[in-house]
Amino acid sequence: MPTVPMPLRCLLAGTAVLLPLAATAAAPRYIDLADRVGPDDTPGDRQFHELNDWIIYEFNDICADFFCSGGYANYRLLRLSCVVDTRSDSIRHCRLPVAASRDQVDPGTGALRTDVRHWLCPVPLPRGLPVTAFLGALDWQPDSSGHLFNVLPGSGRSLFDALQDCLP
Repeated sequence: MPTVPMPLRCLLAGTAVLLPLAATAAAPRYIDLADRVGPDDTPGDRQFHELNDWIIYEFNDICADFFCSGGYANYRLLRLSCVVDTRSDSIRHCRLPVAASRDQVDPGTGALRTDVRHWLCPVPLPRGLPVTAFLGALDWQPDSSGHLFNVLPGSGRSLFDALQDCLP
């Protein structure tokens, strides 16, 4: 039986100890809610993505009545952005990024100037809110006018309230 030289044995032993640590370190502590796969979910689960689509649809539907007037037009809610703490499967924080633009045509030259503004509207949530409680609160509710109007856990406010507080 061949003998393994001592330096090689030390290297192999060190690698055996460090590999499990490297695998543990590779798992991120914080992830985007859009990338989360919950304990009962399968990869590619659409719950968050469908919810996000509904929130954007509802924003576009009510924008003219509440937000899309004044100096800027063409408001777009980009998406619901949330950070998940993977150790506790809880929401760290969320925001609603919104962009709007204003176009001006120079009548003499035909030049087009576009001004773009954006807002990062914080979502009022308590620290450590479980992801399942957050998604459950935003799911369809029989007594609500839509996902934007559902009361968020721990704050008594809604995504609509957050947008009203934030947008001009």
